[in-house]
Amino acid sequence: MLSKLKFLFDKLIFILRIERKQIPIFLFLLTLSTLFWILTVLSKDYTTTLHYEASFVDLPNDKLLIDDKNVNLHLQVIAPGFTILAHHLSFRKNIPLSVSTFIPKRKGNKWNYYWLGKQSISQLQEVLPNNMQLLHIQPNRIDVLLDDKAERVLPIQIKTDLSFKDLFRQKEPIRLEPSTITISGPRAVVEVFNTIGTETLKIDDINANSSGTINIKPLNHSEINYSLSNVSWELKVEQFTEGKMVLPLSIKNVPKGYEIKLFPNEVTINYLVSLDKFDLVKSDMFETNVNFDNNKKRLPIDLIRQADFVENVRVIPEKVEYFLIKK
Repeated sequence: MLSKLKFLFDKLIFILRIERKQIPIFLFLLTLSTLFWILTVLSKDYTTTLHYEASFVDLPNDKLLIDDKNVNLHLQVIAPGFTILAHHLSFRKNIPLSVSTFIPKRKGNKWNYYWLGKQSISQLQEVLPNNMQLLHIQPNRIDVLLDDKAERVLPIQIKTDLSFKDLFRQKEPIRLEPSTITISGPRAVVEVFNTIGTETLKIDDINANSSGTINIKPLNHSEINYSLSNVSWELKVEQFTEGKMVLPLSIKNVPKGYEIKLFPNEVTINYLVSLDKFDLVKSDMFETNVNFDNNKKRLPIDLIRQADFVENVRVIPEKVEYFLIKK
């Protein structure tokens, strides 16, 4: 390639009958004439179309944009070649459109703001160079949908996947700090939600208290803003054990002139209780009885009262047999 160019250059020198020592002067004059030609061409006015992406600014303080669509603007302009070239080299990609100058119109529960190109030529002219004249705009109309801005305070619900070692359990609901979050966004979107969740807290083989932070799981709406991105959590754990006690059975609704013998005449109560409250469990915190029913061969045992700090209470046996004896 270089050898071919050298051949053509040598041929040009031969045709023009330029001596070797005159070549630098020839190249200088050629460059200078080319530069003058470019300056002459670029100093002329040209009509062209510039392409931009519209960005929406200056929204009303109490409104939010919910129709965030891409809008391309095509501006037909006339300007000197220098100005057009410099404008292209500036790599400007968007033109701001002030929504405060749009015309509002109610559309159901929302607001439609529209912009008319013919009426906005002077507005766009201000962002263009002084020696560039705007002739025409496409599209001539742009519509954007806005909704009233709203805020709402929601309770945070933590999602968990917990497993405990034997004889350990969760003592109380996990504490969150803070326990609520403020979300803001379009009213139609914000009013849909009543709670917000977190990412899953997964812990295995728990046998002690623990704490940490966990991220809020964003709702499936990009228009919503959040007052915080994570919360602190605290998990309290307690060790528990199984207790049991034997209680006598009482019976109700025995027919007059009869007495009843129950088999067995006492019942065993099994329960779970935290280790630190084991010694607080007393027999008078429980009460059981049997309601006589002549139509039943075995009578069910009812647990009437139990200690409020025990769990998983089981009555053994669940039913008793009986003999009805006439006095």
